[in-house]
Amino acid sequence: MRIKSSLFMVAALALGMSASGAWAAADAPAGRQARVEARISDMYATLHITKAQDAEWNAFAQVMLDNAQAMDAAVKQYGGDRDKLSAPEIIGDYAEIAAQHAQNVARLAAAVSMLYADLSPEQKKLADEMFRQRPSGKAASAKP
Repeated sequence: MRIKSSLFMVAALALGMSASGAWAAADAPAGRQARVEARISDMYATLHITKAQDAEWNAFAQVMLDNAQAMDAAVKQYGGDRDKLSAPEIIGDYAEIAAQHAQNVARLAAAVSMLYADLSPEQKKLADEMFRQRPSGKAASAKP
């Protein structure tokens, strides 16, 4: 019963996203890129990145930019017009976008680990606080 519920929720989410056009229209490439660039600038200032840390920072920032481009490409390829697609095709497209997101997060995790190793204890505390914050509009999950 639990598996059926989970599958239903995934299908409902995918169908809801396709019906609302969320994949393609909600986050246009130019808007996403601008938000990523603004986030990079904000993080740089918040973390008080020094010139000596610029090499690791630039590598981290490049991963963020590359991830935004990769997501734009995935959304363009798989997040288009859903009017003529079947339910399995819609779910398949959602799976492709989710897979790209997972790859992006893995790349970001590696990059942030490299940067984090180069941060001072004070900067690490700031980074910890920054990454603990949830993006606006996201519900906090209950702790087990």
